[in-house]
Amino acid sequence: MIVSNYLRAHLLWAHFIFFLLFSGCQPEKKFSIESNIAAIESNIFIDTILIAPSQSSQIGFFQVKEDAIFYVDQAYGFVEEFNVEGQSKGMKKRELDGPEELQGISELIPTKTGFIIRHEWVFYHYGKDWDFSRKSVLQFPSEESYDELMDNPKGEYIGIYELQNYNGRTVELPDGGLITKLDVEHPIFNAFISRDYYRAARILGKIDLYSGEVKEIRLNRPASYEGFSFVPFHNKFDYTVTTTNLIYVTHEIDSLIYVYDRDWKLKETFGSAGIDMKTDYVQSQSIDVAFESKYFYHSRKNEGFYKDIFVDEKNGLIFRTYRTGSDRHDLLDETYNPLRLQVFKQGKLAGDHAVPGRFKILGKIGAQYIVDGFFDEQNEQLGFYILTVN
Repeated sequence: MIVSNYLRAHLLWAHFIFFLLFSGCQPEKKFSIESNIAAIESNIFIDTILIAPSQSSQIGFFQVKEDAIFYVDQAYGFVEEFNVEGQSKGMKKRELDGPEELQGISELIPTKTGFIIRHEWVFYHYGKDWDFSRKSVLQFPSEESYDELMDNPKGEYIGIYELQNYNGRTVELPDGGLITKLDVEHPIFNAFISRDYYRAARILGKIDLYSGEVKEIRLNRPASYEGFSFVPFHNKFDYTVTTTNLIYVTHEIDSLIYVYDRDWKLKETFGSAGIDMKTDYVQSQSIDVAFESKYFYHSRKNEGFYKDIFVDEKNGLIFRTYRTGSDRHDLLDETYNPLRLQVFKQGKLAGDHAVPGRFKILGKIGAQYIVDGFFDEQNEQLGFYILTVN
């Protein structure tokens, strides 16, 4: 990563604010909602499973692997396993309790052979029984000189990239290796002042599982970004990978979902615009926007944008959430910007539903979808949602 200390400090602060917003809570508990799409014949049902972890800071997240649900408490630094009924199966990992010297938990990545814990730029590898095997450091090797990277940055230069910190996601590919979200923090090649950033910057990086080196950088933002000048707080995206190596990508300002094959070639697109979304985005061409918190807060609390994606390949269902935007100026954080869930059946919109303010589908156990998002700090309750589609 190369960026001036001044710009880096402010951009990292923006990323920190994103994390705080994503960690907010909205104490809604149960939903039973009929779709507003006339053609749909089924409902979705959302229930809440409360858990009682060994310790709880109310700052954490869930992850799913096979039929197990893992709660990661980031403040206390541990991983605890639960079943779908919310019963604890015991603590599996704690910071600083072994020779690997784990310093924190940024992300929990299920793998075929066990688990990987990412803390910042370090990957800690574990077996199925949580026995530590090794660690590797994320690296962005560069063949270009420092001066070339600074003065003539190009989208194909691996050396200018780093992890995208907002809503981070690293996934093991079915055929080996990891992929992760990328971003660029560069003085002249960035989302605040560079049109070439939107046209040429890559969004996904393929990481060698053993060395930690980024070997490939792939996929660009869609041409829809050409319809805007600069929307630096909506340059984010989400993706998921299926068991057949298809990659589904959704971008915050684009109603389409993009599907790529195992060779990173565009296979198809489909999608549908959200209901009553406020997409009159504040646009700019100034690095000063990075330091104006009012633009950041407005973009996340009052503007509409597409968020998270999940694919149930077996049943041909694709789920995508989006925020509608709001005219209210008293919203506390992003989680109070109304959230809706789109359901696509084989590429066709089958439903569009209101859902709680934090709602991210993680996986499926049996017929039930496991959803992260329930934190009730006021009542000191913690849990996950169960989504049923029938």
